[in-house]
Amino acid sequence: MNPLEIATIITGSLGLLFMLISLIGIIRLPDFFTRLHAQGVGDTLGALLMIISMMMAAGAGLMSVKLFLVMVIILVTNPVGTNLMMIAGMNNKEYREYKKKKPEKDKGKEEKKQ
Repeated sequence: MNPLEIATIITGSLGLLFMLISLIGIIRLPDFFTRLHAQGVGDTLGALLMIISMMMAAGAGLMSVKLFLVMVIILVTNPVGTNLMMIAGMNNKEYREYKKKKPEKDKGKEEKKQ
């Protein structure tokens, strides 16, 4: 195996690892916003690493140019989409009501004082 093949395998594996970590974060994290953060960061970085791996495997040519354009599109659209979902979540009525409520810990302390 030559060094280019080794670099291709390493970057592809790292991309897959970041996407798997992102998937675990989406499943395990408790809140919508933390899940959104895991998805936004992990999927963007994982997809970019996998596309770089495909570009190295394809070599210099038209296919690499096409993959580069796909990479630019992902680099622009994924963070923007994540940000729009976050804004939509913050404008949701249930989220606004949740922010107005006092946490249970503080509620118990106020009852003891009275």
